[in-house]
Amino acid sequence: MRIGAHWALLGPGVELRTTNFDIEAAITQVTQDSSYPEISRWADYFLRAQATDADALAAFGPRDGRSDTT
Repeated sequence: MRIGAHWALLGPGVELRTTNFDIEAAITQVTQDSSYPEISRWADYFLRAQATDADALAAFGPRDGRSDTT
């Protein structure tokens, strides 16, 4: 598996893509630039891809109006 963000480009058809980036640098920058409570723990957990898709939906779903993330 390649390290980075995995995403899909939708157009006609679907093209799966990966954007590589330095995980350690990303964790450092997010930790320095955010006042989010417990940001370093959060960044480590999510940027190292320890979260499942269900975990991500539970964390981010309510922010886009989803009430049921199961």
